[in-house]
Amino acid sequence: MNELFSIIWFTPAYVANAAATLSKFLPKTHPIDGGKYCLDGRRILGNGKTWEGLLLGTTLGFVIGYPVLAFFGLGSWSDAFLLSLGALLGDIVGSFVKRRIGLERGEEAPLLDQLDFVFGAFLLDPPLPSWAILILVLTPILHRLANVTAYLLGVKDEPW
Repeated sequence: MNELFSIIWFTPAYVANAAATLSKFLPKTHPIDGGKYCLDGRRILGNGKTWEGLLLGTTLGFVIGYPVLAFFGLGSWSDAFLLSLGALLGDIVGSFVKRRIGLERGEEAPLLDQLDFVFGAFLLDPPLPSWAILILVLTPILHRLANVTAYLLGVKDEPW
């Protein structure tokens, strides 16, 4: 039963990962890689990873996630911040990896797309081992449901 709290504890990371996509509705965004290319001739990250998305996702992950953690007594403000920021840094690393293996923005990379943000969050704020297992098992399912919903609402361009 206690392991079910892991999903609640991970709320800041889930919110941050989803909220970063909202930056696409801003009038202008600035790619983190500055439009630069890597030695392999591909973009370092691509236009999908922006400073605005990083700021928006981290902020909303914290602002929404911290009260949830506090209400359930599952963590501090630093947990909420580290989970939020870590999730987005993990997503950025995932984009870097996707570019290196030749995948363009929007192309699906099974498991990498669903778990890159999880590993980033775990790196900055490690969970209990039993919580990590449940998060790793449930996140791909929750991620797919959230992305299909966001796609149907017009927030995402792809359902993955």
